[in-house]
Amino acid sequence: MRFDPQAVAEAMAEVAATEIMPRFRNLAEGDIRKKHGDEIVTIADEAAERALAPRLRALIPGSVVVGEEGAAADSSVLDLLAGRDPIWVIDPIDGTRNFAAGKADFGVMVALVRHDEILAGWIYDPVLKRAFVAEKGAGAWRDGERIAHPADAPPDDNQLRGSIGFLFFPEPPREKLRAKVKEGLGPPTDRSCAARIYIDITEGRQHFVLFRNMKPWDHLPGALIVAEAGGRVAKWDRSAYRPTDTGGGILVARHPEIWERIRAFLAAP
Repeated sequence: MRFDPQAVAEAMAEVAATEIMPRFRNLAEGDIRKKHGDEIVTIADEAAERALAPRLRALIPGSVVVGEEGAAADSSVLDLLAGRDPIWVIDPIDGTRNFAAGKADFGVMVALVRHDEILAGWIYDPVLKRAFVAEKGAGAWRDGERIAHPADAPPDDNQLRGSIGFLFFPEPPREKLRAKVKEGLGPPTDRSCAARIYIDITEGRQHFVLFRNMKPWDHLPGALIVAEAGGRVAKWDRSAYRPTDTGGGILVARHPEIWERIRAFLAAP
């Protein structure tokens, strides 16, 4: 199966320019609504997914799309991830709440999946117009330049910056863990946007993150980009992260040693 990574990045940029950015800081009250729970969706999310889906399908004959907004309307489309067809997984706007509030921490995410394996991933930053791309076994790239995380020793624990989904841990030890983290690690970061967190890890502004949420469109592209740049991405139980995973938490680190140190730090009594 052949595909053009640059064509995907160009499609994402064009859709962002026509469907997303004209609505940034320009949404009317009726342009934002609740989906389920505390999640919101905007007309920009829906328009971007509608515009991007056919362009991606045209790049690989026989491919299908699993989009966040399509899955919100019909969760059965998630069953496609276990199939044999090439799957485009789309998050039209990751960080919708930030986007709706006029904050620049949002991005467009796309992954190409087949046989429960991530083949390629893209994150596009519509504000700064930057594209991050990774192909399995072929490395990670930012605007055409190879990304490689430094191989030298990472900083001490109290200098590590990252974020932790504390709800991943049971209630009794949770507050104790919060205090332990506050004492033993550097100041926490919180972008409220997986796309921005993965970019921050790739560029060294953040060293690690523990995600509790396992929605595929939030993680497939960034997980491959970080891994191909030299970081480590795995589930809390150390098993490989797969597109069909729905639970177990994902620990992401800029360096394999940081992954082991954070895992040991959080697991220690």
